[in-house]
Amino acid sequence: MTPVNKSLQFTIGLALVFLSHTNALLAGEQHSHDQIRSAAIEFVRSQVPEDVTIKEISAGEIDSRIQFKQCSRALETKSTSNKHIAKSWTIGIRCLDKPAWSIYIPVKARLTRKMLVSKTTITRGEMITENNVAITEREISNQNLNHFSDMSNVTGREARRTIRPDRIIKSSMLQQALMVRKKETVLIYAKNQKLQISMKGTALKNGHYNQMIKVRNNSSKKIIDAVVIDRGVVAVNF
Repeated sequence: MTPVNKSLQFTIGLALVFLSHTNALLAGEQHSHDQIRSAAIEFVRSQVPEDVTIKEISAGEIDSRIQFKQCSRALETKSTSNKHIAKSWTIGIRCLDKPAWSIYIPVKARLTRKMLVSKTTITRGEMITENNVAITEREISNQNLNHFSDMSNVTGREARRTIRPDRIIKSSMLQQALMVRKKETVLIYAKNQKLQISMKGTALKNGHYNQMIKVRNNSSKKIIDAVVIDRGVVAVNF
């Protein structure tokens, strides 16, 4: 038997695909490519968080030779990944009619979000404060997905390495700052509505910013619960 030419096999296969689509179309109207692409775009819009701004979004073109039977129900849409923030998406569109049909469409999105950026050079070990970072709108890329948008998420942490000005602050740049060390002498601020006093104490455990730790008052020897508010400083209400 003479082997079938590969190009002839491809032609026959393509013809069968078009024949299948054509037979399906005989039973009803066509579902436009624009409607299918719009369904992919709207799905991506629905996934993007509210605090992210969509600057631009577009769906890939569908081969003009492929036809789709008009679906009698809403198209089913899904993403091939579970990400809610991405520059590139692949969206599956499916019609559950009989015969069913489906297609995968690439979607590109240009997104921006408010991000924390260094205002000045932040040296290694320096604490992050509102004085050395600022919130600004930046385009989201694969390189800055681990950014911060809330000042409270970085305040009190320290730079793992030197950070140059105008750099987007990422989680890999920071580490939890150890503000108080166990057995270290600390300054205790005690206050109420009318009075504020300070005294020396000894930390009974390590403490990070805004963490509650046990401290021994060096004068009274009483052990109290105090909140770490600065390096070597704790506060307590009385």
